[in-house]
Amino acid sequence: MAAEHDSGLSRQKSLFPSISVNALKIAGALLLTLYFFSVAVIQNGILHVNSCTPAQLNELLASDAQAMLWAGIASVAEIIGMIAISIYAYLLVQGMEHTSSTGKYALSVLVFALISEVPYDLAVYGQVWNWDSQNTLWTVLIALVTLWMMKFAEGRGIITYVLSAVAALGGCLWAILINCKFGWGFVLIASVLFLLRKRRTMSLIAGLGASLVYVTAAMGFILISMCSGERRTGENKLEKYAYYAYYPLILSLLALWARMQQGAFPPI
Repeated sequence: MAAEHDSGLSRQKSLFPSISVNALKIAGALLLTLYFFSVAVIQNGILHVNSCTPAQLNELLASDAQAMLWAGIASVAEIIGMIAISIYAYLLVQGMEHTSSTGKYALSVLVFALISEVPYDLAVYGQVWNWDSQNTLWTVLIALVTLWMMKFAEGRGIITYVLSAVAALGGCLWAILINCKFGWGFVLIASVLFLLRKRRTMSLIAGLGASLVYVTAAMGFILISMCSGERRTGENKLEKYAYYAYYPLILSLLALWARMQQGAFPPI
């Protein structure tokens, strides 16, 4: 365990219970699953949100109490699931700090972003291909490239902060341009955490402030503040890539579940 001084994003001594990075990954995965359960199974599968106008949806909710109940469950599940945003931003910074090759790290994210696109479109839109938005791993890739550029800018005094701000702005604009899930807000949170990572307290406060763009994402800092920075020893490549594979797998299963639920309320 680190000493009392602020050094990096590893957790100092605290009265609160500590959790490992691996436990934080599991928490993030569960929260992300809850978010996409709301989007895919309830909104897309049960309520057919993508196939009706806002006026038609309001008419359905006003005339059917069960539909209103499902809409309420979807809203709660979605806002709770968004807590995962700040957790994954923190985990990305941790990944950058511990990776032996940023290039291989980025390539892994790219490969799984490509693999996840069809499952994402099926889960969110009920279509094999949809250009309205891109899956979350594209956001992670953009944020990773942004952090990579920020790392190159280190050690230049005040210029480091200027160049880092430019890199972060570019990453945010890139995320907006391709409209990837959780987009510029995720890039912003990750950039703030990375820039201030050697001053833990300041990093967490600034990151929490940045996460308010998603409101409930700020709650993720409760778990982040409890993270000891410790990792389970002996994690093999299979376990490592299982975290990546979980995303397209759970999207595929939720898309299938959504398809099975589409008879709950007939499309308007």
